[in-house]
Amino acid sequence: MQAENGGRAEEGGERKRGRGPSRRRLARELALRGVYEWLISGHDVTAIERGLREDGLFARADHELFLELLRGAVLEAERWRKALAPFARRGIEEVTPIEQAVLLIAAVEFDRHPETNHRVILDEAIELTKRYGAEEGFRFVNGVLDRFARAVRPFEFEHAQG
Repeated sequence: MQAENGGRAEEGGERKRGRGPSRRRLARELALRGVYEWLISGHDVTAIERGLREDGLFARADHELFLELLRGAVLEAERWRKALAPFARRGIEEVTPIEQAVLLIAAVEFDRHPETNHRVILDEAIELTKRYGAEEGFRFVNGVLDRFARAVRPFEFEHAQG
């Protein structure tokens, strides 16, 4: 998994040019790596955490968010797959491991961080999928998470409409 540096500024993600990714974006990226490893290898979440703590990004990441997203996605994967399933046109288990990992992480963040606007979570998920996923995978992730967000956070959409 290698990333391209887009250098764009957006709420909750990239900081202004030259400063690099925010601590929260790095936490999401590390969580993605961990969930991806779990999906591919089935390694224990504790061993995955240990390995990611040695990654150079870890020192700059939001540790609390990283652990919350990783543990929530792995330890409650079945819960999140079931919650996301009604909003997907195919089974969550059928998509690529990157897309599945992004969906699981975003579901955890939607649930546990109501203070973070749905748009930020959605944009971050799309960016991770564009960076690491299949060429058009972000379209699937966008569609599923947009419908999921409308269901779990209707108040944000009602407020935006008037």
